[in-house]
Amino acid sequence: GAVMTLPLILAASAIFASAFAAAAPQASSTSGDEAAEDLSLPGLNVSLGFDSFPERQTCDGEDLSPPVEISGLDESAGSIAIILEDPDAPRGTFVHWLIWNLVPSASIPEGIPPLEEVSAPEAVQGRNGFGDVGYSGPCPPAGISHRYVLKVFALDSKLDLPPGSGRSELEAAMVGRVLQSGEAVATYGR
Repeated sequence: GAVMTLPLILAASAIFASAFAAAAPQASSTSGDEAAEDLSLPGLNVSLGFDSFPERQTCDGEDLSPPVEISGLDESAGSIAIILEDPDAPRGTFVHWLIWNLVPSASIPEGIPPLEEVSAPEAVQGRNGFGDVGYSGPCPPAGISHRYVLKVFALDSKLDLPPGSGRSELEAAMVGRVLQSGEAVATYGR
């Protein structure tokens, strides 16, 4: 009898080892599938409601943050983050607005105060390219009009990121957390 059990034990341990070896790559491919699933969520439809910034939303007017309409938000989203940037700025992409930990909502109101933490809507804001917290609207040099890209990210949860953080900190905090994204583009010239 003992002669028979040895090959069985070896065979069983070989099966176990191969199953175990298969389990490790499988685990990483599972997370890969999850990531792929997240990316397969439909993108967000983002609208500013204008193609060219009204003066009230720029440094030539009241400098109010624009209203943002978002459709297609998945119910799994835990928060929203927004980056507004000018890719046509003379010294490279210029950040006009960083805001995060917004409650997922189809509309973000106009005129969010330029404070590190705001209550209506509840959110946290970062430091823009002017060195100010909150929204600083388009203010391009005279001449050619610039494009302004408003990027909206639906994240799996709120971010643990201090108010007044910069763009690189916000982007680092969002890594692996983005469920959906979308953008809207509008121009402004003086």
